[in-house]
Amino acid sequence: MYTILENVRILISLLKQYEIKKLVLSPGNRDVPFVHSVEDDPFFECYSIVDERSAAYFAMGLSLSSNEAVGFACTSSTATCNYMPALIEASKRNARLVALTADRENYYLYQFEDQKIKQTGMYSPYVKYCADLPVIRNELDRWMCIRTANEALTKLSSDVPGPVHINFQANITDKFPRAELETVRKVETVQLNAFSHNVDFYHKALSNKNVMVIVGEMYYDNEELIRGLSAFQSSYDAVVISDHFSNMNDSFLDSALLLESISGEEFEKLTPDIVITVGGHIWSSIKYKLRNSKAKFEHWRISDDGIIRDGLKRLTTVFEFSPVLFFSRLSTDSNASGQYYTRWEERIKKVKLPDLRFSNFSVIRKTMSMIPGDSIVHCSILNAARLNAFSSYSHKNIKTYCNFGAYGIDGCLSTFLGESTGESQLSFLIIGDLSFLYDLNAMNCRLNNRQRILLINNHAGSEFHTSFGIKRFPNINLHMAAGHQSNLVDAIDNGEIEYCSVSNQGELEKILPSFVSDSSRPILLEVFTQAQVDAEVLNEFYKMNEVLSLKMRVRREMIKLAKHIVRL
Repeated sequence: MYTILENVRILISLLKQYEIKKLVLSPGNRDVPFVHSVEDDPFFECYSIVDERSAAYFAMGLSLSSNEAVGFACTSSTATCNYMPALIEASKRNARLVALTADRENYYLYQFEDQKIKQTGMYSPYVKYCADLPVIRNELDRWMCIRTANEALTKLSSDVPGPVHINFQANITDKFPRAELETVRKVETVQLNAFSHNVDFYHKALSNKNVMVIVGEMYYDNEELIRGLSAFQSSYDAVVISDHFSNMNDSFLDSALLLESISGEEFEKLTPDIVITVGGHIWSSIKYKLRNSKAKFEHWRISDDGIIRDGLKRLTTVFEFSPVLFFSRLSTDSNASGQYYTRWEERIKKVKLPDLRFSNFSVIRKTMSMIPGDSIVHCSILNAARLNAFSSYSHKNIKTYCNFGAYGIDGCLSTFLGESTGESQLSFLIIGDLSFLYDLNAMNCRLNNRQRILLINNHAGSEFHTSFGIKRFPNINLHMAAGHQSNLVDAIDNGEIEYCSVSNQGELEKILPSFVSDSSRPILLEVFTQAQVDAEVLNEFYKMNEVLSLKMRVRREMIKLAKHIVRL
């Protein structure tokens, strides 16, 4: 019989799937849910050693002699400290050990709780990974347990093997109601040699499936990858999702406008069977659509580093080698005859734009269409990045960047200045007033005549006007949107920078040709828009492209009516 604790059952299920049979068990109360569950399971070979220090050394001997990964488990508190000597030795000898430490819930740390010490990270200098599995109370807890346990166990077989640590919290130690153990999602890591021997297997897995490839942020373009993706797209009728930040420099489907505006309900009809991700951060809201989708799909990740990134909550396979090799070897001579690509193409054509009256949307869209080829574009966060992705370049070989790592408002200006300081081509920054003010000190550095700053000044954070609105929060500019009355010409050195400003479409049309051309000085173009208008235009775009079924429209109206009644 298996424990009532789902986090422990997840751990046991994955130990079995990773073929970790040998377990060295030490007595205690907190590890009883694990110990009693595995000792009744014929899959495991269990050994009993009371002293935890000896148990860990015994496990290391088993691992080295059998060339297998071996686990060892103990109760909480100082019992866990006794594992340290053996783990230090195991790290030197690259022994594949799994230290399994039971724990009380983290809520009780430093709260007069018996046998509760800080166990997470206690072996960090000597293990390749530390996972902490909480008691599962919701779907996020379940997802984290599955993901982090997979991450830990995958590290056992990496290029340089070594010990890992899995800490599991237990609040119930004496209930074993489960007669069977459920199989949870294992994340398989595939090395190049294994892939090469099984290309036909993966080809069959992709055949007759709706396949989507999402290309995340890439700092440099890769012509080999572009060619491989194009061939792969034809071979499997796949849909390749990329945007400016992917730096693909190719004519894959321009899906940014659709993905940002399509309803979750309509997206369900377009959800793929297999999603393949490459590259870094995914700007597109497709990651949220997929994460919240009710459809069953697999997520394959291709990355040289082999790191598990399970942001779609469906990861099954990580291919730990170059994406170029993956796509080129799986491409075939015959083109697929499916309709998945066509369905996406037809839906993208139906996207409508609102009346692009003078706003941050119209300004950025117009400016991006005039940027010369071989330029650099850096975007600040939120609307700067979003509206850039909504825009089309008229020329190729434009590199597009954004601080997506932490996606913070700070440092966008200085990152751009650092990126473009040594560059010979024209370099453009799209930035809002708050982000510019936040990083204003960077303007003290020496600028060059190839740098261009498009500063959208709507005297507030328009993102908050879009998300919440002035009707809902009449005083939104007071604190939430950080409203101000500053014109930023007063904050810059006019002697070094050519400053110009516009506040309507006609003025913009006159100034843009010189803004995107050569100049003897760097240029800062300050564009004055209204935050409320900016928000209205963007929300109009969302509303006019969200196709809902009659059932969903009725449901929304009922929710609105209920809220109105409550307010009354």
